Order: sequence, then C-alpha cells, then structure tokens
Amino acid sequence: MIPISVYGVDNQRVEPSAEPLKLEHIVVGGLTIGFQRTVRVPQGRINDLPANLGNFPVYRVRDFQSRVPKNWNPEGFFMPMYSQEALWLSFRRNHHDPRALIVAAGNINAITGRPFQIKDKAINVALDEGNYMVVPPQPWLDGWKDRNDKVYQFVAAQLGSGQTVEGQLTGKEDVGGIQLVVYQPKPSAHSRIHQAREADLDEDLLTLECAGGTLGGGDYLGSTRGVSSMGLGRGGEIKQKIYPDPYGLGVWSPDSVQNVTLYLVDSKDFPEITGQQALPTPITVDTYRKLGYPWFGLSDGSWNDTKGSAVFGELKPVDE
Repeated sequence: MIPISVYGVDNQRVEPSAEPLKLEHIVVGGLTIGFQRTVRVPQGRINDLPANLGNFPVYRVRDFQSRVPKNWNPEGFFMPMYSQEALWLSFRRNHHDPRALIVAAGNINAITGRPFQIKDKAINVALDEGNYMVVPPQPWLDGWKDRNDKVYQFVAAQLGSGQTVEGQLTGKEDVGGIQLVVYQPKPSAHSRIHQAREADLDEDLLTLECAGGTLGGGDYLGSTRGVSSMGLGRGGEIKQKIYPDPYGLGVWSPDSVQNVTLYLVDSKDFPEITGQQALPTPITVDTYRKLGYPWFGLSDGSWNDTKGSAVFGELKPVDE
C-alpha cells in the first residue's frame, strides 16, 4: 500500500499565494495534464474524436480553503462542470523522458474498471499490467476504456444520482472527482527507453487527421457548505486506443509515485466558491455540426491497443 501524497503545479508542494491562480493545466510528477471542454457525442454509434472547445479552468483548493468542503485536501485542485457535460484529458511530456499514468474517477481505474484498494486510509495505486498508460505515446484520454479500440466518453454526473461509474460499480457515491497517479522511470532505465524508441516508436507516425489534412499529434466528498460534488459517468462511444507500455513494467520506479485529486464542482456552485461566473453551458451536438466543427481520427491503425474492460459497456449512460 502506498500512502497518497499530493503534489501540485510543477511537481512541487504548493504554497499559498496572495491572489488565487486560474490554471490551464496541472503538472504532476513532471507530466502536464489538461482538462478540455468538448461536445457530448451521440449514443448508439462509434464516434470520431470531438474537438477541443477550450480548457476547463482549474483552481487550487488552498486558495479557497474557507469556501470549499472541509474534507477537501488543501493540496488538491478543483474545477467546475455542468451535469451531463463531457470532457477529455490531454497529456504532454518529453519523448525522451516518459511517464506512466493511472487515471481514475471515484477511485475507479479508467482502464480496468476496478476500484482502488484502500486499507488504513492508504490507497494501493501500484502499477500492474494493463492498468496504466504511458505518456508519450498516449496523447490524450476521452473516456472509460472498453474493448475493441474504443472508449466511453467521460461525462459529469452528480454524486447521489446513481449515474456515476463509481456508483454503478460499487453501489456507493462517496468519492467522486478525478484521481491522477504518475510514476517516473528508474534512473537506470533511460538507456532502455532510448533503445525502445529507436526500435519501435516514431513520433511522426502519430498524426491527427481532419478533413484530409493533418495536425501534429479517498475521503467523502459529498455536499458540504452548499457545494455539490460530482463524479464521472459514461457517455457515448468514441474510437480511441490506449497504447500498451512500449518499455515494460520494470522500467517504472515504485518510489517515484506522485498523486493528485481534482475535485469536480457543479457549475451552479462555482460562483459561491470563487466569486466568478461559471462558464457558458456546453453546446449540443446539433449546434456543433451546424457550426461546422470537425471530428478527428488518428493514423494509428498499426498500433496495438490495451485490453480495457467490458464492464463499462454494461453500465447505463448519464442522462442527456
């Protein structure tokens, strides 16, 4: 069991600031992670990748300590979402110094569908075959990993609604939020990483295709102080792979783990915490099409895919 330790921007414990910061991304263990607004994709079909409609604003809990639930970790982060709104996660890291990443919501692993094991308030976030991704080559994640080269879109849902993946798999909705766990390579593994890249990886192969062109590729968080906490449910299907670890499990240092929790706040409560207006409501897929926004695909047909879990396909989607 590895006790959770939370790190903030630029991989350092965050000190209080005079002025609250609005962040466009967070950095955990040297890995840059962004949270992107997007359109909710239709049900009943496998969709291409939807476009980025702007960053969700991210804030540090400690900057609003007197206005957030008392049991939020002061070294965590939060951001506003509307119920039924979709998002995807973007990742950025140097190709010569990759990171291993576990993504979870409500302590449910987004690849395996398995909950984190908790004992004596310590959470087992150990790497295991098929429960993590490697950045790079993984550029982003749009949802819960199913089989057959697809994911189910991440969609926000109220805790207590019975619509989060956490609630449907565990029978309880008492965690919520997004959990991010990052591992660094062992110091001795850099030559192995370099050799694997020389043999198998070509960063120019992974390109984003659009319209014939290319672009480079724990604790209870329920309502407290009037703030409604949220989790992630599942939406429609998106064509997307999670690439298997090209370096092997033995590359990653178990002593380098760094973790962060991103709390999700209902947008209607966002002004109560920050004194700022919430973001506009997201557009519908019909408006998305009328505006001529693109859909994207990756030229990764020859790349393998992580197995994922069939359990996500058995869950009910978040109401539209």
